[in-house]
Amino acid sequence: MDCFVASSFSKNFGLYQDRVGALTLVAADGKAAEAAFSHVKAVIRVIYSNPAAHGGAIVTTILKDGELRRMWDEELTAMRRRIATVRSSLVAELRKRHAPMDFSFIEHQRGMFSFSGLSDPQVAWLRDQKAIYMVGGGRINVAGITSKNIAYLCDGVVEAMKVCP
Repeated sequence: MDCFVASSFSKNFGLYQDRVGALTLVAADGKAAEAAFSHVKAVIRVIYSNPAAHGGAIVTTILKDGELRRMWDEELTAMRRRIATVRSSLVAELRKRHAPMDFSFIEHQRGMFSFSGLSDPQVAWLRDQKAIYMVGGGRINVAGITSKNIAYLCDGVVEAMKVCP
């Protein structure tokens, strides 16, 4: 059985426009790999023909240079820690406001985004009444939460849950 694994480095390197990543193909044998790879090439040709090389060159430069890699790793670690702290603060602030739902799962998630568990009507209410924006299904940008807006966000979430149960 063939297996495809897509890895993205766009967020890790802040290269959203260039979409840096890799596609790994695992196949049962060489013939199966060749067949699968011909399908991948056809899809690539239809989608973008020839991908930009800038992002890949930037990543290669950073990862091959010891000092640049160390700096990148420090910055990435700082951001991971900040997001973990924001997640913990968000859960604590919602708990402090007696939110009618347990949001502790947010602390265990990883990454810049989180599924909040809010319903589409609650998301719409937050957008329309409080100018708090998130996509349908309640996916929030955790990296956009700051010490200056967390109280407003949490107050709005608790209110939305009461207005739109």
